[in-house]
Amino acid sequence: MWKITVDREKCTGCGECADSCPGEVYEMRDGKAVPVNIDECHGCHTCEAICDEEACRVEEDE
Repeated sequence: MWKITVDREKCTGCGECADSCPGEVYEMRDGKAVPVNIDECHGCHTCEAICDEEACRVEEDE
């Protein structure tokens, strides 16, 4: 299981994380990325890699 967070202050709302996520974890709401399908996370860290603002975080949930 994964813990997914988005720093709303850093998020610019570009949508790259939502577009690139193979698990379709993110939705764009009010111009910001929101992790809504956390159970679908593959733990691939694609969202972290693609986010220039470093707003997305994927961590292993203990």
